Amino acid sequence: MGAPATRRCVEWLLGLYFLSHIPITLFMDLQAVLPRELYPVEFRNLLKWYAKEFKDPLLQEPPAWFKSFLFCELVFQLPFFPIATYAFLKGW
Repeated sequence: MGAPATRRCVEWLLGLYFLSHIPITLFMDLQAVLPRELYPVEFRNLLKWYAKEFKDPLLQEPPAWFKSFLFCELVFQLPFFPIATYAFLKGW
């Protein structure tokens, strides 16, 4: 596999990475900073299961400093994910 093919493979992997983080951010991470009523009970239960199963204390009871990081994820990262996805999948 040559260098251009390797580069294209990496671009696709990065594009898929950013694409996969859109639903993860929306449906899991942002539950700690957005109103509870926005999420169906299935998503809330999924977050509880995840936090318990993987022993993630930050998502079980998020401290204020972690919520500030999640807020930054909402404001900066989430709008960037579709742009990055498009750029990597198009090969820019």
